[in-house]
Amino acid sequence: MSDNPTRVKIAFTVDLDEVPDRISSLIREAEASLNTVALRLERSAAEVAEKGNVKAASDIVNDARISLMGVDLRLEDCQSLLASYQATQLELTLQQQEGEEEQSSEE
Repeated sequence: MSDNPTRVKIAFTVDLDEVPDRISSLIREAEASLNTVALRLERSAAEVAEKGNVKAASDIVNDARISLMGVDLRLEDCQSLLASYQATQLELTLQQQEGEEEQSSEE
């Protein structure tokens, strides 16, 4: 794989009830990536402080920055999914309320 992989968006259909779990899973993946980046940065600091290895530290920092860009994209996807899910919930609630109002007026 290259340092700058080509990104593509994929789409698939799930039941509305599954959406929160799917989003939660994506957020957990982002969290795991952030934890990995934090450990790499800790190692980078140690490479400089303990060994004076500037090249290794620089490489680690560069890799961390690339990873953070990936995390940012994942979080952007999560934010978009959350907004869509919230809008869908609101739309369904409004439809339900309208249906109840229509039913009340018919009675």
